[in-house]
Parts: sequence; C-alpha cells; structure tokens
Amino acid sequence: MVPLEDASTVSDAESIAGSPPPDDPQGAWTRLWRSGVLHSCATAIDGNYDGPVRAFWQSHFARLPDGGVVVDVGTGNGALALLAMDTAHAGRKRLEVHGVDLADISPAAAGAADASAFEGITFHPRTSLTALPFADGGIDLLVSQFAFEYAPREAAIVEALRVLGRRGAAAMVLHSSDSLVARVSAERLPWFGHLLHGSPMLASADAVVDVLAHARTQAERSALATDPRAEATRAAFNDAAGDLLERAAEPGAGEVLGRFMPALSQAVRSASADPLRARQALEALRQWLRDEEERLMQLHDALLGAPELEALADRFRSAGHAVACGSLEQRPGAKLGWTLEIASRG
Repeated sequence: MVPLEDASTVSDAESIAGSPPPDDPQGAWTRLWRSGVLHSCATAIDGNYDGPVRAFWQSHFARLPDGGVVVDVGTGNGALALLAMDTAHAGRKRLEVHGVDLADISPAAAGAADASAFEGITFHPRTSLTALPFADGGIDLLVSQFAFEYAPREAAIVEALRVLGRRGAAAMVLHSSDSLVARVSAERLPWFGHLLHGSPMLASADAVVDVLAHARTQAERSALATDPRAEATRAAFNDAAGDLLERAAEPGAGEVLGRFMPALSQAVRSASADPLRARQALEALRQWLRDEEERLMQLHDALLGAPELEALADRFRSAGHAVACGSLEQRPGAKLGWTLEIASRG
C-alpha cells in the first residue's frame, strides 16, 4: 500500500506506452514495437526465437539459393528477418531480406537489437500484407509468424499467390485455437478490461495524485496524516489495491498485475515532486491497458481451428501448390501454433 506522505520515488510508468503518429490506425502495435520488444512472445522467450521455433525457420532459410529474396510479413521488430540473415551468414551466402508491417515500425530506432544486426534488411513500415511492394513472382520465400491470419483472408491469399508466382514458397506459423498462446491470452484478456472499467484502482490513484499534488513541502506532506479527505483518499486507494492483490493468484492475473501494480505505485509516489509527470504516467498506464486489450482481442479473432487451417491450405492447393499442415511446440505439451508450409510450383 502507498502512504500519502511518501512521495520520494520518481515514476517511470510512462515508459510502458509510447506515442505513435496520430493518424496511425495500428497504434496499439506501433507502441508495442516502439517499446523495443523483438517479437510478440517476448515475455516467454528471451532474445530471438530459440529451440524448435528457431529450427523450423532455419530449415526454410537454409534451403534458399544464394541471392534469394525473403519477405517477412508482419515482421514487427524483425525477429524472422534477423534469423534469415543469421542463417545466410552461417551458410556463407547472400539473401535479400525484407520486413513488412502495417504498423509504423523502425526496429533499429526501437533498440530491439544492436543496430548493426539490421544491416542488409529493408523494412517497409505502414505496408499492408494485401498490397506488397514486390513484383509478380518476385520472391523466393514468404514467411509469417502470427501475422498472416490477422489480415483479410482472401485478399491476403491473392496477394501471396501474386508475389510467389511459380518459383516462390511460403512458410507460416499461425495462431491455433488449442495453443498455449490462446489459453494464456484468454486468461489475461478479462484483466485488462477489469482494470480499465471494473476496478476502482485507477480512479483512486487519480484521487491520490490530486491530493499529493497539493502537498509539495515536507510540512504539507506531514499534515496529510490528520487531513480527513486525504485519509479517505488513501483508504480508498489501499482498499482497491487490496482487492486486486487478493485476486493475484487467479488465472491470468500474475503477469498483468505484475506490471500494472509497480507502475501504478511509482506514478503515485512521484506526485508531490512532479504532479504532471505522475498524471502522464497514469495515462500511459491506461494506454498500455487499452493496447493490450486491443491486441488480445485481435488475437482472439485471428485464432484458427483445424477446419479453418485446412480451408486455408486448400486455397493454396487450388492454385497448384503442394501444402503441408502441422503444429509447432516450443516445448513438449506447449503448442505454439499451426504450421503451414507451401511449396513452390517451379
């Protein structure tokens, strides 16, 4: 709990959310990539993809000819693009690597990896998967991890077939409705809505900041101990925090509250020293909650069951491609998603 007279810690809660351009319809994703995470599984996998995920992608990149063209759609901060370059360097060959994303990405500027690691990769921000800037049949390998399924399905298929032509192949990892990702996301999603709309936590934090904003000197902070309004405000804040902490063991709560509560506490504690910054930090915290809720709702809508996966595969088969469907586990019993491997027609 936060005593109102303790306001010495400077808040850094505002670092949770950045500010994309005001006309960016992908703001929730732009803010995620600008935070510097390399990929959307950053809370579960440190650094770039490893284990079976890395092996899956390396097997595809290793088959490419010298000078082959790779396009990663929904690249985010370039995790697959970096794996493609690493594989090319290990095999002593050259690849032309492109990363495409509808969000306003800039991986090097975001600090997702050392800037030198992105040398040789061309990124295409604010570019739709349904309108790729490549010639008909102009690429050797189209790759996508947790991206293709978010796009308008038929338009994305038509565009993929166009740039693949006869020589191009594709490999995708797709969200599956029976994956660990789907289960964990379903558990976390209600918590973002609860913190935004159900719990009084944020409103009580606003009230505490208003009180502390008028207690700038040590004498004013000491006087809060006998101020009935300040005491009621503190009690409401502590009650709201206590209610959340009592539910911390519920499914989905740990990761969400583990980020939310320290950031909230730091914002409140900074109010006497810098009320404006405290209010900005609380707004950034709200923005983070809204963004997470939005991204998880989009993920829910993108989930594919086995029938939807087969329908997608059949669409590529009908265009003359051999297609293999499977699943990918990050570790035994932890299904990450479906795999869809589309062979060239050349």
